[in-house]
Amino acid sequence: MIRKRLILMGILFLCGFCALILRLADIQLFSTESFSEQNINLIQKSIEQRTTGFVINNGRGLIVDRNGQALNADEKNALVLFPFLKNTDWPVEKVAEIIGVSPGALKYAVDHAKKPFAYDLKTLTLTDEQKKAVNALGIPGCEVVTIRYMRPDQASYIVGAVGENASLVHSRYPELLKAGVVTETTPVGVIGMEEAFDPFLLSHHEQKLLYHTTATGEPLFGEEVKLSAESESDYYPLKVVSTLDKSLQEMVESSLDQSGIEYGGVVLLDAETSNLLAMASRPAIDPERPFLHPNYMLTPQYPGSVFKIVTAAAAIQKNILSPEETFNCNQNPYGDGPADRRLGQLDFAESFYQSCNYTFGSLANRLMETDPKVLDKFAAMLGLMQKSGWSGKVFHFEDFRQIRDEGQNIIWEDEADRRDHKAIAQTAIGQRNVKLTPLSVANMMATIARGGEKRSVRVATEIDYNKLPGVTLTTFPQQKLPGQTIDRYTAMKLEQLLRGVVKNPDGTAHSLNDAKYPVAGKSGTAETGHGYTNQWFAGYFPADDPKYVMVVVDLRHQHGNAVYNVYKELVNRLYEKDHTKP
Repeated sequence: MIRKRLILMGILFLCGFCALILRLADIQLFSTESFSEQNINLIQKSIEQRTTGFVINNGRGLIVDRNGQALNADEKNALVLFPFLKNTDWPVEKVAEIIGVSPGALKYAVDHAKKPFAYDLKTLTLTDEQKKAVNALGIPGCEVVTIRYMRPDQASYIVGAVGENASLVHSRYPELLKAGVVTETTPVGVIGMEEAFDPFLLSHHEQKLLYHTTATGEPLFGEEVKLSAESESDYYPLKVVSTLDKSLQEMVESSLDQSGIEYGGVVLLDAETSNLLAMASRPAIDPERPFLHPNYMLTPQYPGSVFKIVTAAAAIQKNILSPEETFNCNQNPYGDGPADRRLGQLDFAESFYQSCNYTFGSLANRLMETDPKVLDKFAAMLGLMQKSGWSGKVFHFEDFRQIRDEGQNIIWEDEADRRDHKAIAQTAIGQRNVKLTPLSVANMMATIARGGEKRSVRVATEIDYNKLPGVTLTTFPQQKLPGQTIDRYTAMKLEQLLRGVVKNPDGTAHSLNDAKYPVAGKSGTAETGHGYTNQWFAGYFPADDPKYVMVVVDLRHQHGNAVYNVYKELVNRLYEKDHTKP
């Protein structure tokens, strides 16, 4: 009995051993380039395990501003050092002398490195002469190369961020992954333009400094650092030509940094085209944690009295106002108690300038008696009921959206509110459930500045072949938003009202009257229920011939005039820029 068990165990052991031999043979001899269902190239993986590399250009396409300046990358000469230098007698003093740094600092950096790195990338810029001198030394693991990188202070929500995300690669590009064009570690766009235009910016080939090493990290196959890059065609990488202006983006960012606005931001549009010139949100994006905060300029917020523009447009176009009519602005929005600001008896225009809540609560209730959806209709006429960003068919993308992060505006959440006079009054003054993105508010102001013509907001005009100057892959033409628009007369009356907010001595934004460009616009203050308010100013300038549309918003306003200070500063800086000879 024992003998039979031993024989059986021996047979089982022999079968298992044979299966193991066959499996090893399959791995080593037969399936080396297509192992498992994932078709893993074991030879390639083996080489990768023994290869130390530093990416000097990830091959990703460029996003450039309207003047051709890169927004998602910079290029500079950098000293790349490999950690195995710590075990060699390399001429650190000579290298330090050439690049103008301390030998001790250079040696310290290498001694504490665990992977290849660019020395002092943030502050050290090397000339082509220094690059030539260092490389002439022929030091293995020490080379000056031109690398492409993203400066931390260059990052913005509108340009966006990239990162390694295997699940996104699998979901977006299964065919390219299967064909070996991309890998699970290929950087992909995760937010902003980097995400929206990712199919066009996607890296097909990256460029690395490669060093083959032993298991202990020592050089293998001699002492040469290899420059690895598959040859690219004339078609890739592609270049997205944006509507942004790098100098204006930097201007907006610096003004916000000095303003004290911790949560909020700025949107700047071209008044004629609705092209986005600059957008900044605070807190600023952290490239390492891009989802820590949203882009508040694309997130619906309580607009407060900015929404009175919609109520005013409806009242004007529906012709429910009489020339002699005045409103008791000592009353609250519902007319059943005193107002927080007692403004006296005001006519319609004065009510708009001074932002009387009672006037607009009363007008909205009058309008809603005959049409419960009147505010929705006029919000749509002003471009607030659909997303502002450009969208359309691009190649096989049926609904390509240039601004994928844009939120959807809200006016009503409960249909019962349309029959509640207090809810109607609150909605008419931009409270209750009304939430609008600052981008859409800016586009509404552009619509008024153009006399009622609605346009989509573009962030890009075309995609070009980067290596073929002047050759374009596709364009994004200017695009009108569909649907009805306000009458030209209504737009003209709104223009007069918006100018009065600044020009009238009692206007809520009279502090902007001495700006270098004449400004027209509307202020807004909205209760949020969290112990602070949203403070807005949305407008355009010059008022008589609009060139710019700008919205500034402070989403956690408690005191001070940060919004007006930022607005005036940017208006003045834009004036100076426009009137300075190149």
